[in-house]
Amino acid sequence: MKRNRKLFSDDGNILIISVVIVALLIATGFGYMSWATDERWDTAYEEATVQAYFLAQAGLIEKGLHFLRTRKPSELPAGTIHLAPGIVPDVGSYNNVRVMRVQSMGEGNIFQRSDTYDIYATGRAEFTNHQIGNRGYGAKLRVERTSKLRARLRSFSNYMYLTNYETTDYDEIIWFWSEDTLYGRTHSNDYIGLKYSPHFFGPISTCQDRFIYRDPQNIYFAYPPQFEVPPVLFPRHAESLRANASPRISSQNGRYMTRVWLRGNEGIIAYQYELGTEPPPLYGNVDDIVNPMRLRPPAWGAIFIEGQAEVYGQVSGALTIGSSSTMWLVDNIFYTGADYRNGRWSVNVYDTNMPNILGLVSEGDIIIKDNYWNGRENGFGIYSPQSLEHHSITINAALVALDQSFTFQHQNDDWEAYQGPTPDRRGIIHLKGSVTQWRRGYVHRSNHIATGYGKDYEYDFRFDERPPPYYLEAMDEDGHGLFDLISWNELRPGE
Repeated sequence: MKRNRKLFSDDGNILIISVVIVALLIATGFGYMSWATDERWDTAYEEATVQAYFLAQAGLIEKGLHFLRTRKPSELPAGTIHLAPGIVPDVGSYNNVRVMRVQSMGEGNIFQRSDTYDIYATGRAEFTNHQIGNRGYGAKLRVERTSKLRARLRSFSNYMYLTNYETTDYDEIIWFWSEDTLYGRTHSNDYIGLKYSPHFFGPISTCQDRFIYRDPQNIYFAYPPQFEVPPVLFPRHAESLRANASPRISSQNGRYMTRVWLRGNEGIIAYQYELGTEPPPLYGNVDDIVNPMRLRPPAWGAIFIEGQAEVYGQVSGALTIGSSSTMWLVDNIFYTGADYRNGRWSVNVYDTNMPNILGLVSEGDIIIKDNYWNGRENGFGIYSPQSLEHHSITINAALVALDQSFTFQHQNDDWEAYQGPTPDRRGIIHLKGSVTQWRRGYVHRSNHIATGYGKDYEYDFRFDERPPPYYLEAMDEDGHGLFDLISWNELRPGE
């Protein structure tokens, strides 16, 4: 009897243990299935998240950036514009695409850009919910991610050096050589000629397929050169500047020369004298000037002269001066707070604390006048380097010569009636700013052993943030604005 009871007892225990094991196996199976479905859900979610991210990028590029890059600067929105959504087959969609003009990027900062735009887009992707035990099993779940792109309309002042042609009217290449060091962006629509060892510390690009070399030695590029890039359009007229200028001054069909004397915090005096007569002294008594126009230093303004203009002096405020014909630089042009000897106001070329800014735009040439202030008759050779009133010229400005060149008067070519001494060294051009010209012009020649100026060019990096008032926008061949991408990021939920 005891033996039978033991057997029955063992059988009962075995049954119980079997039931427990089966229960554990079932629980483990359900747990594994749950884990598997969770893993599947997580994988599907992550895949949809990545898809939503790239769908947002597609919206930024296909809609927002495309919208900006197919508009003329005058057609760009002043506020916010909403664009149509888009679908990427078998992937998802992008929605809430909008382009918003940035109205302010810093209180009291004149260098904030009103031509900066933020583009937003939200990518949407879906996946099927196969999570066991979820009431929404089999339903489609949506994942959204929103991205933002900031783009800025490029202007001519974003280039330290910009040309349409690198040759003279006689098809002579003007070379970059050992004495040339450029710190800002350099671009030409033409072939760029390089000889010996020029240095380029900023990006350099050309629309052509190569550079032209002559005895290259230690040429330095801080960035890989870019070839076959889209050309930059050179307009023949500065219409936006002309339209916004106040005052606009007439030359009476070319009868008068207009002189603009910048007098720092004392303001601006503009006056005229008849061409063909003896010009008044540059720094004469103000009370002796006939019919002067007196202007206050502008917080943001422009002057346009319909005819030739002479410009010189000390710049206070934010100003652009334009002319429909030749613009003559008759003496130093420097900012209040800058060193008149070289145009610098800080050892740091990236310094943005200088509040004053100047653009000089000519629909003809910009020419350094051959006078005694600018080194006439070998001024650099016969006076000491410190005697800057007799040689060299300082220029704080962004320069644009739309029809021809930034160059200098009396180059001692054989055909010129006036011939200077031998040599005819006039000093150094101390330029802190930028140069844009339709056709690259000479600033130094080998005529009379040496004629003209050495170069001390330094880019004003403030121009990368803000061009002078009513400055020319950079456009492609169709007149559409060119844009620089400033930042690209994803917004967190709630932003």
